[in-house]
Amino acid sequence: MTETVDRPTITVLGLGAMGTAIASAAAAKGFEVRAWNRSPRSRDELGLRGIELVESLTDSVDRTDLVVICVRDHDASRVLIERVASALAGRVVVNVSTGTPAQATESADHAAQLGVRYVSGAVMVPTPMVGTAECCALYAGSESDMSELEPMFDAMGGVSDVVGLNHSVPAVLDLAMLDVYIAGMYAHLHATALAAAHGIDPSRFLPYSQGIVQTLGASLAGLTSSAERRTYDGGDARLDMCLSFLEHIVSASREVGIDPALAEVVRAVSARAMTRWPGGTDWDVVGEEFLTAGHHVRR
Repeated sequence: MTETVDRPTITVLGLGAMGTAIASAAAAKGFEVRAWNRSPRSRDELGLRGIELVESLTDSVDRTDLVVICVRDHDASRVLIERVASALAGRVVVNVSTGTPAQATESADHAAQLGVRYVSGAVMVPTPMVGTAECCALYAGSESDMSELEPMFDAMGGVSDVVGLNHSVPAVLDLAMLDVYIAGMYAHLHATALAAAHGIDPSRFLPYSQGIVQTLGASLAGLTSSAERRTYDGGDARLDMCLSFLEHIVSASREVGIDPALAEVVRAVSARAMTRWPGGTDWDVVGEEFLTAGHHVRR
């Protein structure tokens, strides 16, 4: 690492919500923090304290120990890496910008072509959890590059999961978890509206929603086992029974003028499964449609 006068220095490029959270967490852990943003903003606007805002992108990475990039997408991050590559002098760049697995791999290859030491990352929690014991972040890269990330691990707090050399892994796990999380939030809001349409206050419905989420959590291991074994004979939730439930959810939503779009999607995939599997098959069999479609990309 580059020597610093006293504390390790972390430079954060990009001060959106997540970049600001990372910079704040690093400063709170005692690191010297520099930050650069494409659109100049004041510390007061950003709510930042104890962080040096640098106007020049090249100056921001000068004499720093670690560079963290957190911008809107990989197209933007690749442009930044091109602009600072000659100034990095062997220091590691950690890119936690969100993108697809293919984009993450392309960015890693692009950095290698520029001679940049590069680690792919993904922050798996909302911004308030960054820097706390509840934080979880994933990293992929070479062992030698990963050895430079102790300041990042310390700043982020919680779990720092090093997943190996494959730069696509942090991105795919990030999106897979968001797939569950965002669909779950949407389902909760839809269910809350359905209950409210029948005079049940959202706060009264909340404990019921929390309870069914706990039930779902307990069901995930069984769903995972079914997907691994590709067998659907546990007898816990029949395909025909779940399809009937979904028909009722769609009808009840339409009765009160609520868009049943998500339930309609799940109903449609369940109905397709019914054309190929007996009604007594576990509902988990709907996953065959995804597993078969994704089979060609497995390694």
